[in-house]
Amino acid sequence: MFMQGRYGMDSLNGCILIVAGILWLVNLFVRPWVPSLVLWATESGLVALAVVRSLSRNINMRALENRRFQKIYHPVRDWVQLQIRKFKERKEYKYLKCPFCKAQLRVRNQKGDHGVRCPKCRKEFRVKI
Repeated sequence: MFMQGRYGMDSLNGCILIVAGILWLVNLFVRPWVPSLVLWATESGLVALAVVRSLSRNINMRALENRRFQKIYHPVRDWVQLQIRKFKERKEYKYLKCPFCKAQLRVRNQKGDHGVRCPKCRKEFRVKI
C-alpha cells in the first residue's frame, strides 16, 4: 500500500540509475580523492533523484518529464539499433538512402546494377553495388 498513489519507476529513472552505476564503476578506478569525491557526490545525487522521482505523488509532472526524456531517447536508441543491425547484416545487405525522400533502404548485397523502388515515396532509381 506504500506505493499506492506514487509514481514508481519509468525509463527516465532507469537511465538515471544506469548513469549512477557507470559513475560508481568509474569511481572505483579513480585514485585522487578530489575527483573521487565529486563522482561520489554526483552518483549519490543521481540515486537520490531517482528515489525522489519514484516516490513522488505528482504523477502528472513525472510523466511529463518522462515524455520529454523519451523524445530525446527514442531517436538515439533507434539510431544505435540501426547501426548494430547494419554491422550484423553487413555481409548480406547494403544500406543506402533514397535520393528523393532520404529514407533508409536495405538491399541485397549482390554485385551489379539494380533497380530499387523506395517503399516510402514509391520512386524508382538505379543502384550499382
